Amino acid sequence: MTEVRGRALHVTFNRPEARNAMTFAMYQGLADACARVDADPDLRVLVLRGAGGRAFVAGTDIAQFRGFTGADGVEYEKTIDEILGALAAVRKPVIAVIDGHCVGGGLGIASCADIRIASERASFSVPIAKTLGNTLSVNTLRRLVRAFGEPRTASMLLMARRVDAQEALLSGFLTEVAEDLDEAAERVIEQVAGGAPLTQWSIKENLRRLNAAGGEVDDSDVVSTVYGSEDFAGAVEAFLTKGSREWTGT
Repeated sequence: MTEVRGRALHVTFNRPEARNAMTFAMYQGLADACARVDADPDLRVLVLRGAGGRAFVAGTDIAQFRGFTGADGVEYEKTIDEILGALAAVRKPVIAVIDGHCVGGGLGIASCADIRIASERASFSVPIAKTLGNTLSVNTLRRLVRAFGEPRTASMLLMARRVDAQEALLSGFLTEVAEDLDEAAERVIEQVAGGAPLTQWSIKENLRRLNAAGGEVDDSDVVSTVYGSEDFAGAVEAFLTKGSREWTGT
């Protein structure tokens, strides 16, 4: 379910009766939302959350795995890699608002967000070593390692260990643990939506390049785009003249 509120596109994973377990159609809807937020210059942020308060996303709907072959598994993981890759590549900030369980595929989705905030009751796990006996693609595993660190990721996967909100905060996975999650979400969305779009894009793009590169990174095109923008020139003038400025993303 998608809804535009102000300058944010909100995506709500809306299967509360199944703890928002993802169907293939829901994954496609997420990919469509990524394309939509990037295509609309009036949208500044993509917000992800689960309906019902019990879960952000409790993994992929297991019923869809019935009768799977090895080839089906390869195709499934390839599809998930493509969708999570599209989410990670969104040019605008992505915020995950996490209440309740964040499991399996849900943790993969959350790991692609730029900012993650959660309630005290949030928890994070990939219990496949005890449940389905399946595996993760190397790309999903890489994202979890970057988000949690290798030792913690290994313990979560090998022991099917659940991480609570405070541990996720200490690990750096979460930006904030909030008593009032809705209030915190609105505050963070407002802060992010009010930022300079080209600055935000440039940081995301160069982080992506850093993660993809093994050595030096050429960022001259990114730097040139930002410093040569109308936003930058206008902001310098506004700062020096104590005037006002409005970000346009150009």
